[in-house]
Amino acid sequence: MLKQIFDWMTVIGLILLLGRILTAVFLFLDIPFTSFFKDYSIISIIILIIGLIGQQVVKDRKS
Repeated sequence: MLKQIFDWMTVIGLILLLGRILTAVFLFLDIPFTSFFKDYSIISIIILIIGLIGQQVVKDRKS
């Protein structure tokens, strides 16, 4: 159960990271794009970090 939560947090964090990268590319090219990913960049980084650390802890616990 806990492993699935951390897996989903990692997936969501990676999707938000991809969105931030796309936002940066579109802003660099002066193409209008949603500001959703720019507005929530800190939250997405936190979700990604918690997911990755949680996966590592669960993996180390099973070994």
